[in-house]
Amino acid sequence: MASAGWRRRLRLGGSSRSDPGEGHPDGFIDVRKLMQELGVEGCLEQAEEYFAAVTDWRYHLSKPFFSAHEAPVLLQRFAHLMQGLQLLPRMTVIDFGAGSCWMSRMLTQLDMKVIALDVSQTALNMGQELYRRFPVLGDVPQPEFLLFDGYHIDLPDESVDRVICNDAFHHVPNPEQVLGELARVLKPGGMAGFAEPGPEHSRAAQSQYEMRHYHVVENDMILSEIWEAAKRGGFTSIWVAVFAPPGYVMPATEFEHFVARGWREADFAAATREYMKGQRIFYLRNGEETTPLDSRQPTGLKAALRVGLESRVVVEGRSFRGHASATNTGSAVWLPFSSPRGAVLLGGHLASETGKRIDLDLVRARLTPGEGTPIAPGETVEVDFEIPAPPKGRYIIEFDLVAEGVSWFELNNSEVARILVEVT
Repeated sequence: MASAGWRRRLRLGGSSRSDPGEGHPDGFIDVRKLMQELGVEGCLEQAEEYFAAVTDWRYHLSKPFFSAHEAPVLLQRFAHLMQGLQLLPRMTVIDFGAGSCWMSRMLTQLDMKVIALDVSQTALNMGQELYRRFPVLGDVPQPEFLLFDGYHIDLPDESVDRVICNDAFHHVPNPEQVLGELARVLKPGGMAGFAEPGPEHSRAAQSQYEMRHYHVVENDMILSEIWEAAKRGGFTSIWVAVFAPPGYVMPATEFEHFVARGWREADFAAATREYMKGQRIFYLRNGEETTPLDSRQPTGLKAALRVGLESRVVVEGRSFRGHASATNTGSAVWLPFSSPRGAVLLGGHLASETGKRIDLDLVRARLTPGEGTPIAPGETVEVDFEIPAPPKGRYIIEFDLVAEGVSWFELNNSEVARILVEVT
């Protein structure tokens, strides 16, 4: 949902519902009673009413960069969610409570197959407009915009790798049912990550304002209750992120002492605890991860590489041949040529005799014929390849493996093969 400051400027339609604080001596609103009064249908109605009343879409289409005050918080939460969810290219990711889909667009740019899920059709329309105004670059999967009825996610069982939810789950009036649906659509080993407020959220002044004037559920995020509901839904573990307040700084001289000797650790811990009282970033896992580490990420990429050339003296203008043997000595599976991201190929850089690089992409060769098959740790492959002869001179050709769109293996301290070649 939008920030309260922006929402105050909107004129929402009237509601026939009574004031949920009516009859209370200080007008305090009990969020549990509000959830019972509204029910799922009432919350869906309020969400669509809110978005449909927005005539100026600038705030929503500018997120997370509409406000210099709000942006650091949104980006910090997004960064923690991404890191904790261990996202990889071409994963299928639900953006739960996508709103205007700013996270969806970023995830699409990161080569994810995104399903933007929201209870408001107008919000999803905003998201489609966002993609239209700011097209994603490159050959990436097209997003899907899916309307949620509050009860059932219209997706098959075990069809999703990850769920990401930023500041939306505390609006859900039936959290246990929704958690069960998220567990159902997640693949074994899948994860759902949530960035939400804390256990006293409903009592905050802004939350009371939202619930009183707009009948929006601002539920308390009590992790023990969430975990009990998540277990009943099928999740098997919960993890919570601990992170420092945005913009926590100290003088440079004190920082050196902090790193070397632990000075000001108590101050840092106290500030972190205070900040975490109102913040909850947590991850629910659906079983243990069964998919092996692969070359869509740089972790675990390492090889023993041997290269031989038919001759080290070649003729200008004529290609020449080479042979390579590559053993997977890392912990990640090498994906084949057909993979849209992370395909492992043999590559060659052309450098001068003194080592100055001239051409970073002199050679690219598939490790296996055709579309290929994955190469597991411990396996060895042999490959014949052809090299275009550079202009007359003496050169060094540096051979390495590359996970396309991810990393050269040398960056993981994997050895390269360097061969001096003379072109006559």
